[in-house]
Amino acid sequence: MILAPADMDGFQSETTTAQLKKISETDPELTPRAWWRANEDKTVYWGTDESVEYVKKLMVEQQFDGVFGFSQGAAFAGLLCAMLERPHLYPQILVDGKPPQPPFKFGIFAGGFKPLPASLAAVFSEGPITTPTVHVIGKNDTIVYGPRSQMLIDVCENPRVEQHDGGHFVPSAAPWRNFFRDYIKSFDATSTTSHESIVSPSTPAPSVASVL
Repeated sequence: MILAPADMDGFQSETTTAQLKKISETDPELTPRAWWRANEDKTVYWGTDESVEYVKKLMVEQQFDGVFGFSQGAAFAGLLCAMLERPHLYPQILVDGKPPQPPFKFGIFAGGFKPLPASLAAVFSEGPITTPTVHVIGKNDTIVYGPRSQMLIDVCENPRVEQHDGGHFVPSAAPWRNFFRDYIKSFDATSTTSHESIVSPSTPAPSVASVL
């Protein structure tokens, strides 16, 4: 769905609908979009059923090995992982009584969070999801801060957590690009590398010697 200025976190009063319309006309790819809109306390979402329907049709047309999401997209990616593992808890994902594809082989969630509405959180009610997951956390993220990300981490079995020194964005420095590439490639049927063995791109904690 297309967002209006007031729908967006960090909305600035000088940002007008007319300005966003001009941006969208210049480059449609810059149009602000979302998988859903939420009320102020994030307990009610509008548009999730439409988003699930949209992605479900894509999965019917083409099978996907994994999912990579950022921010709200990471929250939605987590939902999709759970829905494919437990379609009986969210029947809207079904096509002719069956899920549109097998569970994902992996999920990568950058700046993600666990959705709060009870109708969506129910898909996590049977314990942690088993899809292998990576959670990318910005140490200085002030939009999706630590406790919110931890709620998504806690509903994943054996989650891998990687941190970067920045804020609310997907890190793109060479070590991170290499990590994402190698992690995704490790799930290829021809790969002889385990996803657990992929070298961490996270900023290492300072050693005792380095701070003396």
